[in-house]
This record gives sequence, C-alpha cells and structure tokens, in this order.
Amino acid sequence: MQVSSAFVLYTLSQLTRSLRWKVILRELGFREAFLINSANIFFNNLLPARTGELSWFYYAKRSGVELKSSLWSFFLGRAYDLLGLLALFLLSYALLLGALHFVLGFLTLTLLSPSIPLLRILIPPVGKLREFREFIGRELTPSLSIKLTVLSTLSFLLKALSVYVLVAVLLNTDVFRFSFAFAGGELTTILPVHGFMGYGTYEAGFLIPLKLMGVEIREGLKVGFIAHTFLLVSSAVWGLLSIPLLHARFRISP
Repeated sequence: MQVSSAFVLYTLSQLTRSLRWKVILRELGFREAFLINSANIFFNNLLPARTGELSWFYYAKRSGVELKSSLWSFFLGRAYDLLGLLALFLLSYALLLGALHFVLGFLTLTLLSPSIPLLRILIPPVGKLREFREFIGRELTPSLSIKLTVLSTLSFLLKALSVYVLVAVLLNTDVFRFSFAFAGGELTTILPVHGFMGYGTYEAGFLIPLKLMGVEIREGLKVGFIAHTFLLVSSAVWGLLSIPLLHARFRISP
C-alpha cells in the first residue's frame, strides 16, 4: 500500500513537472513534454556526470524544437529547479511553525516570483550569456515566472511526499528535517556531481543534512538508499515506457 501511494505521488510530481516544461516550451504538447521529461530523467539517473542531459536536447529537436530554444529553456528550467528546492525547504520550515505560516510563506513566494525576471540584469551581457539574457527578457514574463515557481515547487513537494510515505516509519523526524535531507539528495541530481545511477552521490547528499541534525550515519544511509532506489525504479518505469513511444512517434512523423 505504501509503495503504491508513493508511486502515485511520484507520478503526480512528474505530471506537474511535465506541465512546467509545456509552459516553458509552447511548441510541445503535454504528452510530448511528459514523454521527453520521463526519458530525460531516466537517462539522467542512469548515466554519470549529467551526460543523460543530452537526451533532452535530442528528443526536443526530434520533436521540432530548435536547439537554441531548447537550450535556453533547459537552463531556465534548471534555475527554477533550484528555486523550487529552496522554496520546498523554506515552506517546510514554515509548516513546522504552523499552517498559517505555511500559507503566508506560499503567498509571499507567489508575490515575489514576478520580480525574478528582473534578475537577468545580473547576467553579464557577453557572448552566449547575452543571448540567454535576451531570451529571459523576451520570454520570462512575470505571469510565466509565477507559473514556473508554483509548478516547480509543487513538483518537488509531491516528489518529497512520495519518498516520505515510504521512509516515515524508519526515520523519526519531522517534515522540515526530512525536506532538508531530501533537498540535499535532489541537489546531486541537478549539479554535475552525479555518479553511475547516482549511487553514493545521492546517499551522501541525503545523509549530510541528517548527520548535521544528529541522525546516526547508519540510519541516514539506510533511508537515503531506500529513497534513492525507489526514485530510480519509479523513473525507470516511466522512462522505459516513454523511450519506445517517442521513437514510435518519430517514425510516423512526416
């Protein structure tokens, strides 16, 4: 029962994440966005040093998205991944203080997100960075920023809940501490420190925050391993279904 509930929550998180990609890349339909997202996550989990990211550009190009557009959209999505992780951490702390603090925190995040496009002035207008800066100025409107912030945060929240459902009985801790550990593990899936299938790197990212909060190393490693294995298997289920469907679509495309 716990595994089924966890997998449903994981699937909802990936549907939300796919909707976010659909919002960024309007050329893609939702079904295409979900298939590409699922294939990309699977290859990312499987291959070391973020080499699986190349699958994003390959499948996006085969789906009719220009390389430059998919490149800048990809970087924009990754930036909102980091923002979503930070928001999850802060909101979980607010929830620890009470439901009212959580609601106020979420409203504050939503109200601040329209100003994020203004941060493009921090990007040096040189070389390719100039193109990225111009892309943000052209595409990232305040309303789009709100959508991306909400969808990114919601996606990570659902993903964190999917893992929490599995490990709550093993880890005697509150939601805030768990989200701190979860964010540490997820950071290793965004930054270029990913080993083969993520084993070792994800557990280390998951363990370090728990260790700082006094959790025993053995217990932290066990929980990190269970969380990581569940996420690998879940991503493989959707990834292995999505890859042949994508190639079948490419074969019948004119």
